[in-house]
Amino acid sequence: MRPAKLYIKIFLSFVLVLIITEILIFGLFIFSAGRIFNSRFERYAKVQASMINDFIKEKIKSEPEIHPAENKSLQNFLLRLGKTYDAKVWLTDSDGTVLLKSFQGDIPVGVAGIAKDRMKDYEQFKMHRNFKRRHFFYITIPVEISNSETGSFHLYENMKKTHIEGAFALGLAGIGIIIAILIIPVSRLITKRIKLLKASAIRIAEGDLSHRVMVKGKDEIGELGRSFNRMAEELGKMIKGGRELTANISHELRSPLARIRIAQELLGEKLERNEYNDLDRHLCDMQEDVEELDRLIGNILLLSKLDIHETAIKLKPIDLSELLNEILKHLKPNISRRNLHVMTSLYVDQPISGDMNALKTAFSNILENAVKFTPENDHVIIKTCFEENSPVITVTNSFKALTDEELTRIFEPFYRTEQSSASGSGLGLAITKKIIERHKGNIRAENSPDGLKIIVRLTVYVP
Repeated sequence: MRPAKLYIKIFLSFVLVLIITEILIFGLFIFSAGRIFNSRFERYAKVQASMINDFIKEKIKSEPEIHPAENKSLQNFLLRLGKTYDAKVWLTDSDGTVLLKSFQGDIPVGVAGIAKDRMKDYEQFKMHRNFKRRHFFYITIPVEISNSETGSFHLYENMKKTHIEGAFALGLAGIGIIIAILIIPVSRLITKRIKLLKASAIRIAEGDLSHRVMVKGKDEIGELGRSFNRMAEELGKMIKGGRELTANISHELRSPLARIRIAQELLGEKLERNEYNDLDRHLCDMQEDVEELDRLIGNILLLSKLDIHETAIKLKPIDLSELLNEILKHLKPNISRRNLHVMTSLYVDQPISGDMNALKTAFSNILENAVKFTPENDHVIIKTCFEENSPVITVTNSFKALTDEELTRIFEPFYRTEQSSASGSGLGLAITKKIIERHKGNIRAENSPDGLKIIVRLTVYVP
């Protein structure tokens, strides 16, 4: 089975981070451990050099009449020392002539090629370490072989190529391999849940809107799965709402078209019989139906533009009290004809920021509905105030109480309550809700002792 690309990327990313981390750890180890080792080695070597010097002096002074080259006690000391250090040890005079040595054969070849300037001077001894090719360690200690002559003690150790740095590097490499292997199930766990999201997206794209992704967990992928399910749920609601809207539009358009068709047939029959009475009435009915169709189509187009944010909101300072009074002035004939009592309490004396045409449409729909659905000889109450620096507008009319479902659904397109007897398309409050939301506000309905109350809160405010 071919591994997923994301799985490979996650795995390689983990491995790359691991390699970089191990390189940094190795560098830190070499830097810190190397400095500590050198410091301690220097102290240790100084002590050892001092002790060796003292031992050699003691051996020589114990038998001063014997030349150091013939001193058996000194010879045995060098042999034991060479065996203890597993190294080649020898003693030379001031001219470099070998007096005693702990091994058979010639002096190591590597010693002759060491220049004096390559020997690091530690006052009590000199040392040279070569870890690149031959891997040896060489130290010389000045010793007093007689009262008038100073010779040198030499120690040469041939080291193995595997040292602490190499061992540590191999250990890090082993740990890296183990962690890389452990990363595999972690990467598979991540990619498995992403594959589930992909499969769910394909199912929903193919039309299965009831499908939900089964991705669990409290991490980011779990949150993505829950957001995906929420998106699928909202998408299903939008599609269902779109279908209902299409059905409602078809129904609303069919009614005036049917009336126009009937009026046209009646006109045709009258003209065939040369009857010209009531022609004006039929033509007026057709004109009213055409105007109703025009208004309905205009509202549908406006609602669609608000849905897709095609209509730009142009914010300007608006006198809210003046706007409401202007709308009420326009509605005065209907108010007078129905003998309604309109009570206003408009205390907004500061401008708000909004789109004049859009807000005029929104509040006209609210007030027209209030006038239309208020029983004759009853009342409408309009109030404005400020709450937390935001203007709040309430419109109350003496309409019968609605159920909780109806209070929510009256803002849906084409929805009409069962108690409504007045004509209308059912788009007014839906358009109003879109406009208010475009102004970053909210609108809701509630039952009150005075009747049905529409509450609008605008969050955009210019002090």
